[in-house]
Amino acid sequence: MRRFAVLCAVALVFTHGPAHSEDAPQVETRSSAREGAPVLPLPGAREGNFSLDDLPPYRHQGISRGRLAIALAGVGVYDVAFYETLKKPWWSGTKSDMHVINDWWNGYAMEVDKAAHAFAGQSMARLAAESYEWTGMTRTQALFWGGVTSLATLSQVEVLDGYTAKFGFSTADYAANIAGAFFPLAQEMWHPLKTVTFKISYHTRRFEEHGNNGNILEDYDRQTYWLVLNLKETLPRTVSSVVPAWLGIAAGYGVENAFASTGRMREYYLALDIDPTRANVGPGWLSRALAPLRYVHLPSPAVRFREDGTRFFALYF
Repeated sequence: MRRFAVLCAVALVFTHGPAHSEDAPQVETRSSAREGAPVLPLPGAREGNFSLDDLPPYRHQGISRGRLAIALAGVGVYDVAFYETLKKPWWSGTKSDMHVINDWWNGYAMEVDKAAHAFAGQSMARLAAESYEWTGMTRTQALFWGGVTSLATLSQVEVLDGYTAKFGFSTADYAANIAGAFFPLAQEMWHPLKTVTFKISYHTRRFEEHGNNGNILEDYDRQTYWLVLNLKETLPRTVSSVVPAWLGIAAGYGVENAFASTGRMREYYLALDIDPTRANVGPGWLSRALAPLRYVHLPSPAVRFREDGTRFFALYF
């Protein structure tokens, strides 16, 4: 699978909150006592002895069957739309037997596509997790099943690549899929990772075709991927008290002439980063509207390092 980080760059923000089944047995929880609604008991759970080993994991030992059905239907619709959109540009060519490629270094697009795979995996996982949490799951459980959903979608893409002569099932791509799909869960479970954000940015300069047939999803020359460290949460308390909560330091990776036969160069960046979701922007609706921008690296001062020299950008897009 190649080339589709932009397709998944923005994750929607859904309304959270516990949900309840109308025909479920009465099990009083904090939420049901407050709202007077019955919830579905956790299958396999021993009375008075709840354990995470008792699956499936439901928040407050309850989940809305109706909301779960809606969430799963949404996942199915997305999966079909994803396939129908990409089958012609990616899988309409010459078929082959299943074959595996190991393009870990100096391969397709100089590995920028691996970052794209990871970013796509993260975006799909977060989107699915929002809908699963809406059904009644805890945040951790929703992120787990979101990761599973993301990896399932990306796995079918890799399999289809494996039967396409020009591509192949890439072990490096699949490793990136796994890392991206479960990165949100890892952040939730290990606090130090919460200070790190995985972002994308896209150049606004003239679009050039280097063997990508004008496909914006494969326009790797214009894509840069960033790992951002939030300074306020990382620096010592004596220093962080004067650092804005929205300020971070970012390390980026990109490529020049990704599909050219000559002149290909890796690009490394060091930049400041702005996270508008950490700023005091006013009303709650505005904060929610800005939420997808948390995963987009906004224009900021940056330094680029590559083999033909170092360059400073007052604003790098």
